[in-house]
Amino acid sequence: MKANIQPIVIITLVLTGLFIFKAFPVSGQGKSEEVTIIAPYIPSIQNASKIPLRPEITPREQDNAQFDYQYISKSIPVTTELDPIDPMKFSEDRKEDLFGNYVKGGFGNYTTPYLEFLAGSRQSEKYVFSARLKHHSSQGNIKDYANSAFSHNLVSAYGAAFTKNGTLSGNIGYNRDVVHYYGFPLDSFPDVEISDDDLKQRFQHFNLAVGFEGQSKSKERLTYSLGTDFHFFNDRYETREIQYDLNAGINKRFSSSNKDFRHALGIDMGLEYLGYRDSLVTYSPLIIDFIPVYHFGFGQYSFEVGLKLYFTSSADTAGQRTLQIDEYPHIKAEIEIIEGKLNIYAMVDGNKQVNSFRSLTGFNPFITSTPDIINTDQQIRISGGLTGNAGGFNFNAEVSYSYNKNMALFVNDTSLELQNKFLVIYDDVNLLNIKASIGILKIKGLEAKLTAGLYQYIPKNEEKAWQLPSYEVGLDARYVLKEKFILNGNILVLGTRFAKDFDETGEIAVKLKPAVDLSLGFEYRITPRISAFANVNNILNQHYQRWYNYPVQGIQGMVGASFSF
Repeated sequence: MKANIQPIVIITLVLTGLFIFKAFPVSGQGKSEEVTIIAPYIPSIQNASKIPLRPEITPREQDNAQFDYQYISKSIPVTTELDPIDPMKFSEDRKEDLFGNYVKGGFGNYTTPYLEFLAGSRQSEKYVFSARLKHHSSQGNIKDYANSAFSHNLVSAYGAAFTKNGTLSGNIGYNRDVVHYYGFPLDSFPDVEISDDDLKQRFQHFNLAVGFEGQSKSKERLTYSLGTDFHFFNDRYETREIQYDLNAGINKRFSSSNKDFRHALGIDMGLEYLGYRDSLVTYSPLIIDFIPVYHFGFGQYSFEVGLKLYFTSSADTAGQRTLQIDEYPHIKAEIEIIEGKLNIYAMVDGNKQVNSFRSLTGFNPFITSTPDIINTDQQIRISGGLTGNAGGFNFNAEVSYSYNKNMALFVNDTSLELQNKFLVIYDDVNLLNIKASIGILKIKGLEAKLTAGLYQYIPKNEEKAWQLPSYEVGLDARYVLKEKFILNGNILVLGTRFAKDFDETGEIAVKLKPAVDLSLGFEYRITPRISAFANVNNILNQHYQRWYNYPVQGIQGMVGASFSF
């Protein structure tokens, strides 16, 4: 036993020292001009929808049809839209018929219609299929501001077939979203004539994905996966991009003569191509990644040692392609303090991810149509935390410190008279992040989750991490009474943010006040098939600015009904 483990431990310590020594310089010299998101590595097929953002408190978007629904309402924190009221399945403990189709409709103030239809297969051991249509729009009408109307339209389908060798799945979808660049007070530009059409922005997104996952039946289990994603995205102003991902992953568990010792090897491989073009530039990086991770452990101790390699081919303005290689460590140690109840861990890793027009507009839809697109490089991230569950509760907490090269920040474009669009700028930022969450799972009809995050940014060149909140707190809760009445509640708290502006003295930092967004919803199940609902968002009627000069809608109400058949 000792002979098997000691060399591995020595190798782990040596790798840790080498990577920390290599990655710690804050100057950023010797690294690539690339960007990324910060997250612990788990060997798996990578999702092509890679968004370089911190996790946000937003409702889950469902791909599969889930029937017999409950709706949670809240305001989207990054836009002025009223968040689509996405469905949540009722408790699986309920013994009732499953329906194959579902329709929901509602109407609210600000002239806000909502309509959703889902159809899908019933329970089957061989396959599953679902299709979804959704429309959600609003006329906006925010006082003293230009037209803030928006719309969201979705058509999607999902299917999966279950075989003795694995699961083959696929989905196809189309989104059409419209917003307006309304971020300027009308009384500040009384002599400017501008039509609603001049403020309009439209995004279209087509995506197609196919994947297969399987595993061997042997004692030394081998799991494997293969997937491909294709995305086409464009806007109203000649900006378009295609993104193609091909990913494969394998994980092999090995047997050992020592029953207390366990080990496995996981490898992720991927190819990602992004073809971007706007009215000024073209950009077409090709990235190949290779990520092997060795897992081993004994008793209550578990370890991971791995390496992330990224090979990036990109062209300069003259059309000459260059090859760049980036490497990041992945080292993790974990101890199970209480079996099945409490774990603590420490980790050193880094990451790289491709930024795209689609990912940037997904975070801030009011950016210019010709943004600078640079990849983010998380050179190193040091973290530690604990996870656990007990008595119907689950919880986790983590503290991390990271060095991020080319983190995306957002500033108003001062070259425009209205200054109602945002430029994307990049800076090297050190980030201290403290986050925690606690969840309540189905205790006497109550389900709830509380999340909190504290962010301390240290930019290298900019005065502030523009537009990024200093903290976020979110609470989502759902209570079912006598299987007839369902209450939903949501609270979102955004901390202080700073916007970059200018006055006669030069550059200034404008402080955006913290915001509290409270939402409540009620649903009455008239019959197993028919329900009526009422939702109220932003109950405190706060017109806070999520983005500088972009106030959100005030109090928002919606009533409607749903029918399952």
